Amino acid sequence: MKRIFKIIKATFLGGILFLAPLVVLLVIIQKGYGIIQKVTLPLVNNLPRVHVLGIALQELIGIVIIILICFIAGLLARTAKAKNLIQKLENGILSFVPGYSFMKSMNENIMGIESKEDLKVILVPTDAGLQFAFLIEQIDDNNFTVFVPDAPNPWSGSVVFVEKKDIKEIEMTQKQALACIRKLGFGSKELLKNKL
Repeated sequence: MKRIFKIIKATFLGGILFLAPLVVLLVIIQKGYGIIQKVTLPLVNNLPRVHVLGIALQELIGIVIIILICFIAGLLARTAKAKNLIQKLENGILSFVPGYSFMKSMNENIMGIESKEDLKVILVPTDAGLQFAFLIEQIDDNNFTVFVPDAPNPWSGSVVFVEKKDIKEIEMTQKQALACIRKLGFGSKELLKNKL
């Protein structure tokens, strides 16, 4: 019974961690859209009431402006000053948000963005056998911090401290490991061929 409750709790918390960034993104887009609609209202009041594919002209202009703002922000994010600012924010504030670094890395993988900070995929021993894990950092010459994700939701899992002798390194990308975990291990035959 205790084990079932633990699984339900882990799955529920994993769902929250998965949905939280999506909800925040939707709230930001909704608030931004509301502000942009207030700005565009005086501009389109003088234009004829036109609908394109069932969308009013004001809404269409609002959507185009949001897309342009996102595109311009994406261009700005590539500059050295913006990268510096983002790095300072991440190191100074966002690093204190539990799971931020891992969620950021996973979101980049989900969206197909290649990250320079791809987490190293390893195998660690558990009671049930070897399990995928991500190498987080080295504590000293002999001990490492690793994150062992749950399946099928890799957003939840356990942080464990593992000795060097228990780590089995494998050649695999974070994206491949996450896909295998989400598919309950399907595809592991090819991924782990001649690696165990």
